[in-house]
Amino acid sequence: MKRKITISLMLITLVLFIVGGAKVEYDKNNDKDSSAVEKSKSTTSSKKSDEISLVGIFYSSSGETADIQSVGENKWEITYSTSDGNVTGNFKTKWQKVGELYKSTSLMEKSDGYSGFKVSVEYETPENITITMSDGNVSHQMVFTKEKPATNAKYTAVLKGDLSAFEGQFSNDTFNKTIVDSGFTYGGYSPEDYYNNRTTVFPSIRKNGYWNGITSHGNFVVKSSDLPKQVNGYYEVHVYGANSGANNATLTFFLVPPKVKGPDGTVSDEKRVFQKDADGKPHLLEYQEPQWWKKYQDISTLTS
Repeated sequence: MKRKITISLMLITLVLFIVGGAKVEYDKNNDKDSSAVEKSKSTTSSKKSDEISLVGIFYSSSGETADIQSVGENKWEITYSTSDGNVTGNFKTKWQKVGELYKSTSLMEKSDGYSGFKVSVEYETPENITITMSDGNVSHQMVFTKEKPATNAKYTAVLKGDLSAFEGQFSNDTFNKTIVDSGFTYGGYSPEDYYNNRTTVFPSIRKNGYWNGITSHGNFVVKSSDLPKQVNGYYEVHVYGANSGANNATLTFFLVPPKVKGPDGTVSDEKRVFQKDADGKPHLLEYQEPQWWKKYQDISTLTS
């Protein structure tokens, strides 16, 4: 009896030993397989990121463009437009896989030696790339994608010398108050002339040029030999004196469509007009609002 029990225990021990050994071998093989899969994934990810190309033209929503060229493995040169002209910088990409995206953030060395800009890149597909450049100042931030900004035909007509899209009169609070203080007789006009917009005292953009208003009653026109040009998404326009009041002068204006960064580096939802001063700096002209006089005096007083 004791001998049978002993034999049974030996058989059980042998079975457990065989099963245990098989499990250990299975676990080892499973670990090897898992390691191989992870290694394969890592290799695939690394290979994918090495194949990413940023070469091409990118666009901002406010009209600037950026041209990126490869200067080495994961090394890039970017040339982009600003109100001060083209700027060049170099940066590297160090890709990290985050979900479906490849992301990289690194410092950019600009051509002027400034290295305070960071370049963040999000890559999903060759046509879905977002590049953000920032130095911490929101007004300096630029975002580029492969998507071209929509073109509005009424603004591109400026290139043919048709300024209709920017037609309007210009004034400011100080000048308006001068007119109000005169009892709406400034320039020899009557109140009714002002209420019905029958004066020529305000500077204005017209279809084919510019009127400088009561300053000198100068009329300026766009010449076919010097048509407007598009610069960084807005339009540079030269107008030439066409009467004695214009004194043979030439004036320069920058006509900026909505949502386009102007020569002052800002973006607006409204169309804007800048005039280039003698010192070369642009200053914003303020469009006169319809029935502007209501802001200064009650309508009942004006018509009494």
